[in-house]
Amino acid sequence: MLRRGVTDFLAYVWSLSDDRYSEFVKRLKGAMAAMGETQLLDMASGSAGPVPKLLEMLETQEGYKATALLTDLYPETSAFEKAKAANPGRIDYVTTPVDATAVPATFKGFRIMCNSFHHLPPDMARKVLADAVAQRRGIAIMELVERRGPAIAMTAAALINVPLTTPFIRPVRADRLALTYLMPLIPIAAAFDGVVSCLRTYSVEEMRELTHGLSDDYIWEIERLTNPGNPFGMMMLIGRPATPSQA
Repeated sequence: MLRRGVTDFLAYVWSLSDDRYSEFVKRLKGAMAAMGETQLLDMASGSAGPVPKLLEMLETQEGYKATALLTDLYPETSAFEKAKAANPGRIDYVTTPVDATAVPATFKGFRIMCNSFHHLPPDMARKVLADAVAQRRGIAIMELVERRGPAIAMTAAALINVPLTTPFIRPVRADRLALTYLMPLIPIAAAFDGVVSCLRTYSVEEMRELTHGLSDDYIWEIERLTNPGNPFGMMMLIGRPATPSQA
């Protein structure tokens, strides 16, 4: 219940603004189109996070229709079903565990990890990238947190923001209300997890080091994306084969 409460809060917050995603969506569309991909393979999906928003923006902003398949090492089937029901024909999911460091070759699509890459230590993070390279799949990493003061302060503010936003999160759940207002474990967990996530997020230089030596035939875009007037950056890594397979 606690983990679901935190992921529901994050999914709600991530759905609010298009501004922070705009440049990332443009880059993602370019990489997907270059490979002829129209499906995202979302790894470490949690509660689906920003994926529905990304699909919406790919179509409305870039005119690029795409679908997504949600996967996780510990699938939250109820959250996946909710995302699928809200996005008919766009989102489906896998009920069995999928390890992002060793994805079965039967799962096609342009791989993506949204706000989860920082959970991996360097050896596992490199394995995620290496597995995509070995199977010649595109891969995109998006992190809305970063190792900077404003981002740390923003995530710590979950202590206040969780109680403020909880009444607007649907469906309303009694356990979420109890763990927010009667025993505020969700605000505490969200703030703690957010601050730790910021401190663990890879920098541009560290992500470049993770890709070093993986392949001479891959195009890597690794940047900190910013928006005018917004003090928070987005860490982005997008990789794809320079000469995509025809298979």
